[in-house]
Amino acid sequence: MALQAVTTTGIYCRAECVAAPAPANITPMRSKAEAEASGFRACLRCRPDRSPEPIAGVDHQYSGPVGHALILISEGFLDSASEGDLAARVGYSSRQLRRAFAEAVGATPTAVARSQRTHFARRLLDETDLRVTDIAFVAGFTSVRQMNRDVRKVFAFAPSELRARRRRGDMNAVDGGFALRVPVRGPHDLDAMFAFLAPRAIPGVAEVATTADGPIYRRTIAVCGHYGMIEVQPAEEAPGSEIQNLLVTVHLPTFASILDDVARVRSLFATDANPECAEAHLAHDPLIGPLIKARPGLRMPGCWDRFETAVRVVIGQHISVGAASTISGRL
Repeated sequence: MALQAVTTTGIYCRAECVAAPAPANITPMRSKAEAEASGFRACLRCRPDRSPEPIAGVDHQYSGPVGHALILISEGFLDSASEGDLAARVGYSSRQLRRAFAEAVGATPTAVARSQRTHFARRLLDETDLRVTDIAFVAGFTSVRQMNRDVRKVFAFAPSELRARRRRGDMNAVDGGFALRVPVRGPHDLDAMFAFLAPRAIPGVAEVATTADGPIYRRTIAVCGHYGMIEVQPAEEAPGSEIQNLLVTVHLPTFASILDDVARVRSLFATDANPECAEAHLAHDPLIGPLIKARPGLRMPGCWDRFETAVRVVIGQHISVGAASTISGRL
């Protein structure tokens, strides 16, 4: 997603925003975090906060330690640790990591985490009826005051004012559970993704079922000894909508880990992958090029849990997919 900041208004927008500022007043931005760290507020017309952004370390420009750090941030690492801890985890010094982030992302790791929490809080304000105090806790803020400050900085309104401004179509009409939408970057062949996950679902842990509304992925989860389930399915979009979403429904006695669970959904379904990257590198290959053109939107699936995936890789050696799923279920 291309972002641009307008120096005369102090607002940053998507490049395709209907507003037409003078080119001399436009400054390109590499990320939402860079725009916000530079003092710009999100546009209330084109809503760049509703668009997915490749901050999960899956794009080629975010490889190496920076990519690893972005994955950890998306999983909530900085909610309970410092930048120094993050740097040590990826093998950098604090100063080296901040310099690398400045070059790749345009903002510090702390600013990226703050931006992530603030935009997630905005989605909860729009799509749920959770109390503002609960949203601050769920989104990873240490206090309601901190959330109020950061939300005002990014959106120029207090959380209560943003909730009052939400549109009728923002709310999710889902019976049971806690539901929110996860935006998908670019075209995504979700049918192929669900078809891939179905035979690889571990019995007793996950399943892919077919319903009247389409495929749905279900997975059991545990948070601090509390057990629950997450459901993921394609969201119904308004006719002509340019943004594709996944509908994530959480059934839990506590919502403390929602931010982390959404990050895992994004990883598993590769919602932040850049389809243009594969096309740019492989479209002209004589063998793979025609396949890419014939099947646009195919993505490499990620994983829910990296240790679980490593175990599954070992079990899956030299046996069929079905046999590996059965043995994994027994384990």
